Amino acid sequence: MSGNDDYVEGENSIENFAFLIDNHEEEKIKKIIDRNDVFKGFPPLFIAGMHTNGTWVLTKFGTKANLSKGCDSKLTDLAEHLGLDVDADILNDIGFTPLMLAVMFGPPKSVEIILSKVGKEGMNEETKGHYTAKVFANCRDDDSIRKLFQAGGKRAQCAPCQACSVM
Repeated sequence: MSGNDDYVEGENSIENFAFLIDNHEEEKIKKIIDRNDVFKGFPPLFIAGMHTNGTWVLTKFGTKANLSKGCDSKLTDLAEHLGLDVDADILNDIGFTPLMLAVMFGPPKSVEIILSKVGKEGMNEETKGHYTAKVFANCRDDDSIRKLFQAGGKRAQCAPCQACSVM
């Protein structure tokens, strides 16, 4: 996910938020976070974790409290808007955390920053459908993200499910 070159003042859109991230607009981003704005049902830090350049937002504004809670929105609208290919079981689930979205769709550095703020317990948070960030990490084709979830040199194992075969 990356921003665009067209910023529209006063418009609450993912594209505008991406523009602000790309241009390091700290004050405007802080206002968006403080207002509790949402984009397709998801708070700004969830979106920042997915954005290629969003790591500075997570570092500056992310806390254990605002990066640990799950969101009650389904991924359906967000995935459609961003053109994400996601299985229906996952699309219709709720309770995703910023870590989960970063693992599925963001850069490895976002995952690393969020983990540094939420700790190991963030790895074990579950969606309503019982998916965890560990499950998504095991399914993502990115060794640098999977390594962040390894314990004692072994790949973290998930409970048997269909997630890896459908992502």
